[in-house]
Amino acid sequence: MLRTRLVKVFLCLMIVPLVAACNPSTETPPASTEILEPPTATAITPTVTPTEDVFGDEVSYQPQEAYAGLSIVPGGDHDTRTIALPDEGGTGFRSGNGSPLLSNDGNNDPDYYIQFRVDDEFLYEGSPTSRAVFVIEYLDEGTDTFNIQYDARSGGPYGDGKYKDTRMVIKTGTGEIKTVEIPICDAFFANRDQDADFRISDSGDGVETFRRVAVRKGSNATGPIEVNVDSCGANPYDDQPDSDAIQTCISYACSGDTILFTSGVDDSGYQGYLIDKTIFLVYPDAKSDLTFQSTDEDNHALLQATADLKGFVVHLLPRSVVNDHGLIDNITLQHLDLDGNRAERICTGDRLPGQNQAIAEGENDNWGSWLPECSPENGGDPWCNPGTLYFGGEVDHSDPAQDYEAHPDRWSTGMVVQDVVLSNTECGTAFYFSGANYRIDSVTVDTAGEHVHAPGCAMTDPDDPVSAWSDGMTFVGPAHRLTNNMIVDASDVGIASFGGRDIVIADNIVRARPGNYGMFAGIVMGPNTLGLITGLQVTGNQIVNEADPTCGGIHAGIVLGVHAWANGCMGNPAPATYGIAEDCSIFSPAPEGALCDTDAFCRTWGHIPAGGTLTLRDNTVTGSQVSYIISGLDVLGEMDISGNESIDPHLTDWEDDAYCVWTEGYADSWGVLDFVAHNPTIEGWTDQRIVCMR
Repeated sequence: MLRTRLVKVFLCLMIVPLVAACNPSTETPPASTEILEPPTATAITPTVTPTEDVFGDEVSYQPQEAYAGLSIVPGGDHDTRTIALPDEGGTGFRSGNGSPLLSNDGNNDPDYYIQFRVDDEFLYEGSPTSRAVFVIEYLDEGTDTFNIQYDARSGGPYGDGKYKDTRMVIKTGTGEIKTVEIPICDAFFANRDQDADFRISDSGDGVETFRRVAVRKGSNATGPIEVNVDSCGANPYDDQPDSDAIQTCISYACSGDTILFTSGVDDSGYQGYLIDKTIFLVYPDAKSDLTFQSTDEDNHALLQATADLKGFVVHLLPRSVVNDHGLIDNITLQHLDLDGNRAERICTGDRLPGQNQAIAEGENDNWGSWLPECSPENGGDPWCNPGTLYFGGEVDHSDPAQDYEAHPDRWSTGMVVQDVVLSNTECGTAFYFSGANYRIDSVTVDTAGEHVHAPGCAMTDPDDPVSAWSDGMTFVGPAHRLTNNMIVDASDVGIASFGGRDIVIADNIVRARPGNYGMFAGIVMGPNTLGLITGLQVTGNQIVNEADPTCGGIHAGIVLGVHAWANGCMGNPAPATYGIAEDCSIFSPAPEGALCDTDAFCRTWGHIPAGGTLTLRDNTVTGSQVSYIISGLDVLGEMDISGNESIDPHLTDWEDDAYCVWTEGYADSWGVLDFVAHNPTIEGWTDQRIVCMR
């Protein structure tokens, strides 16, 4: 302590000519934002070589304060001016927002930045750590933005780490002094950004005013670390919300780290983590190789949605904050339970004027987000549905070949979700994922959405409208492997794919339990987004219907092709879909490898090219109205369809369905059907066109 004080006094004596004083002013600052002259002086550098304990774990800059390891670097487009903060807030400093500010060197350049140099003895060339946190105290005046551009190990606009951007800070116009912390994992700080280590950019959309800027060291670990969310203030044994604490821990994590949740679903007194704001696993920047798991894989941790949670319980990333989604790879979620709180959350709110059907709008329901990324004008954007787990990564919808190996920056890859229980999903989907080469294994989905819609049948979730359906799993993208999963009482489709090559769906169980439960289909490959489905393997799955045949049930067991839904017709389809763009007629021929016109309506098909394969083998469907449907496959390659079993198919009841009669001549009863194929026809299967499913 004595040595620190002596060094501080010595520094004070040496730099008196450069600053007014080494201690905070005792005078009462003006109540207005009066500009103080002269402008900020030249960069302050130490006149002695300090040791690390002079600064401790933080360096900072504040006008009229003694040098504390962080200095402003003026000149060029990064001059500043000092200013009296309102409400006795002390002295601050302000950016130019494009106006030339008075400078010591007389330059007349428009000023947009404030540049800072971190003392080399504190952190230099990523040593002793590359983990750091920017702590910014700013005047929340206006609704414009600012961000930090820093000297990183790599990346940035030039690829060498210089001027790498952090996320944007969006001001809200409260007029208060606010503090934001921005953690980074790759601090280099070698004075490479115009003799500085980082700068604040005012974005040219408004002046920025700051009271204090600091840089705090993160962990000195040289490799990945484990962090328990309880260390940030979360507590699964109390009745307080845990989202803010969990998100704080996640924001400080770096690629390679493991985030732990305290186990306890089998313990008395354990309530689980109460999620009142969606947890974003990748935040606030793109990261990879993160693991999220419980402390005991045999006694899961629980994340429980509260009644006021808007949106999903857990999201992979926030689209309003994180960029470069293709750089997000190898995220693992395992040994956890997520409860969507179906009993208390609501799918859709009141009907809007002129609307016949209730929609999700965020006022009287649980649709939405705590971040500014949901707009009711988007027609109930599914990103914001009150679902359970959303693992939506980057997908290159413009690439018909789905060549993620050659273009890894265009795809999120390598995600793993294993031994996870997703229960009580309100609506939308229990589990959505997109990207390439994910492994989904031993996941349980227990109850998702509401299927009951026959007159006189009791709803299984009384606050749900008829439209509050939910898939068990919904996904898109190539090379995904779904194995050993259990989906119970989904209400739309048990496992639903929108397309992708080399997909494996094997040894899964989809079940509708006794009661008023049911779903449209057990497993569906509906390639209306990525049409190339060569390499598809659907093997060893069991679809079991035990539900009431009037008030629930499974309408179709396994469906390959999307024509059973609205005839596969898509408006403005993605570039990777296959079909003929003449019209959406039910009589349009197979496209034989032709891609849809993205500017027209198109009847989409699943494409298996010459040399390609499709396998449907050794599956069992019990108690469905139609056991197997193949409808809309453009087959130029080979299909292996063998060993599939149909047990006790039920009488179809679609003849009175209002959604079927739009296609004249195809709304009659189909009777009892086991195996149905149309486009293409298959020997031994019934050639029946089915173009509606309720």
